[in-house]
Amino acid sequence: MKQYVFSFHTEQEKASVWEEAILASGMMEAFSKAQRLLMKYKQEKGVPIRIRYKGVRYRYTDIA
Repeated sequence: MKQYVFSFHTEQEKASVWEEAILASGMMEAFSKAQRLLMKYKQEKGVPIRIRYKGVRYRYTDIA
């Protein structure tokens, strides 16, 4: 599985930026999970939030 990294940020006078690494098997799955997170954050914070795709991290598993 891969970790798809998205950055979320608010656009207001006190802006905040944070990143989320979403574990998914493909881009479409990651994007739908990111959309659900976006809706959740909009309800919690009550301000407009933008989302941006940053890249992919490959998840390394230790088999030893």
